[in-house]
Amino acid sequence: MNKILIGDGGMGTELRNRGVEVPSHVDNIWSALALLNNTEVIKQIHTDFIQAGAEFIIANNYAVTQPILKRANLSNQLEELTLRSIQLAKEAIQESGKEVMLAASLPPLETSYRSDLILESTSMDSMYAELASILEGEVDIIICETMSHSEEARSALSSIQKSKSQKWLGWTVYGHQNTLPSGESITEAFKKISDLDCDAYLINCGGANLITEAIKELKTLTNKRIGGYGNSEKIEFSDKSRSNRPEEDHWAAALNIDEKEYAREVQKWVEEGASIVGGCCRTRPAHIKEIIKVLGN
Repeated sequence: MNKILIGDGGMGTELRNRGVEVPSHVDNIWSALALLNNTEVIKQIHTDFIQAGAEFIIANNYAVTQPILKRANLSNQLEELTLRSIQLAKEAIQESGKEVMLAASLPPLETSYRSDLILESTSMDSMYAELASILEGEVDIIICETMSHSEEARSALSSIQKSKSQKWLGWTVYGHQNTLPSGESITEAFKKISDLDCDAYLINCGGANLITEAIKELKTLTNKRIGGYGNSEKIEFSDKSRSNRPEEDHWAAALNIDEKEYAREVQKWVEEGASIVGGCCRTRPAHIKEIIKVLGN
């Protein structure tokens, strides 16, 4: 069995917890704003996750995409802000004196969870290629994360096929059980990218209990490493309340949980075969400490 690899937790929600302005991810630039005026807090968050026991951290480049930066007339700062996010993470790792791997994100180019907003393929391929070229040679891992549609996942993963970094792919089940916001099942989505090179497959940014169910399906599809990093909540909904808006479904059915309950759910992921675990939205350094305590890492 692979050793369990422990990641960090949420960045945007942790910035908010520390009093930093983090505007809407729907019509603004989310955690990218902190790269302009709160860099020390970003670095401190990385440091705190490392001290909690994270063995890899993800740079704060999730909202640094061409369409999102355009919302604030910052398109010309794409490379500068991406490299700044990486540098802050590198400084945190170096100053910790610990051996920690650095990951960076290939995120949804537009609003997260909105599979209906993915770009036309030529534009999408071009934008992911640009992001991938900036990341190349800078990080240990590139994670195509929070993918809501197989076409989006394919475009992102295709852009890093020749990368020297580890290539990870994470789908979101935000607001749905074992189903991407696109309506595709995890199995359907996997089949559409299975010809591409990938080192690990993950489920991220969903209720912790939904990650558990998704990993049960994911483990039947591959012999590569699998894992998950979810939100600090559980989702309990009935099919009667389902709509075509994953965020509405999610928040109508979300129940916040503490780090102890989150870690107990992570333990289930590991029992199902996950060997990469961490946290996404609303998970804090305390969550990572508790995961390590529960798993005995």
